[in-house]
Amino acid sequence: MTALTELEVDGRFEHGQVVLDKPPAFPEGARLRIRVMAEPVKPRREWPEGFFERTAGQADPSLERPPQGEYEIREPLA
Repeated sequence: MTALTELEVDGRFEHGQVVLDKPPAFPEGARLRIRVMAEPVKPRREWPEGFFERTAGQADPSLERPPQGEYEIREPLA
């Protein structure tokens, strides 16, 4: 009998299959018994709740961007 390997990886459900974002390190063709506990997560592209309320206007108002100088004209490469 072999030891139980516990994994926690992100994944998604596509076309009736669970797709793992990072495949576990098992040899190709390994036979596995898999138990799944699914927990819905918010998509990563969303801002955290209250993000803008906590950050808007928080920068030091005395910060100024210094002059950037003149644009350098370069010789063409070809």
